Amino acid sequence: MFSCTPLYRVLQSAILFSVILSNTTILFGQNIDLYLSLIEEGKVSEVQSNLPALELKYPNDIGVKYLKALVHINGEESIELYREILNNYPNSKYADDATMKIAEYLYARGLYSQASKHFRTIPLKYNDTNHLDRSIQLMVNSYIATGEEDSAKIYLKMFGEKYPDLNIHGYGISGITDTDRPALVHVDKATATKKIASAKENQKKPKITIPPASQIPRPWVVQVGAFGNYTNAKNLKLKLGEAGYSVSIGEYTSGGNRLHVVRVTRYASRDEALRVGQELNTRFGLDFRVLNKPE
Repeated sequence: MFSCTPLYRVLQSAILFSVILSNTTILFGQNIDLYLSLIEEGKVSEVQSNLPALELKYPNDIGVKYLKALVHINGEESIELYREILNNYPNSKYADDATMKIAEYLYARGLYSQASKHFRTIPLKYNDTNHLDRSIQLMVNSYIATGEEDSAKIYLKMFGEKYPDLNIHGYGISGITDTDRPALVHVDKATATKKIASAKENQKKPKITIPPASQIPRPWVVQVGAFGNYTNAKNLKLKLGEAGYSVSIGEYTSGGNRLHVVRVTRYASRDEALRVGQELNTRFGLDFRVLNKPE
């Protein structure tokens, strides 16, 4: 009979293998959430011990890559993994988490210009993110640290339009009035009453104090050039500024010659400034000096 032929048995085995593989994939998808819950409970070592087997079995799975980034010991290598997730899986459910991790890392290193760009991406791109409030607050912190409060106001107004229930007055930035919010055209009485009550409640809430980022002494700078020609100094400043660094140009006289000094600013410790200097050397081939220059 046909059912006993070798071809039939091969087809039967193939179908059975396909069913098993499908079930395994479903179970694995559930296990990612299990591993994430273990990490939240502080059981990182358990996840680390299972990770090699997961990578071997599911080398291209986005969930495995995200787990690896979460439990990686080396911070910089973790950031590279998060960047890989964003580059290769920009619409995955882990994309907003990866963006937040990168932003927080840059913020912790004092790279506020770069950090602010990542923080503002979260409310702009990920409507259902769990990081909405924290990403906005840290974006504001970053802009305050670099003296760009006007940029913070612009984005707060933008977020206020996108998220009507967001209290844009609660992030430590003054000078944003209700007239900056979009006008309401067709509103029934019940909706208007609710908004008035919400506004009164928001007025009772204390404003968040100026973030600590602007209060920490940051006397260390990284000097990357001294030019007799101001245009050369300005070009280097623009180049580094576009790369996300906070850059200043100062002047001093040496041997009767006026020099325009380019410095990447400012850092709380010498070690932090040194790391940035080494990064600039690697990325742009710039020689550097780490200096203590209190404001």
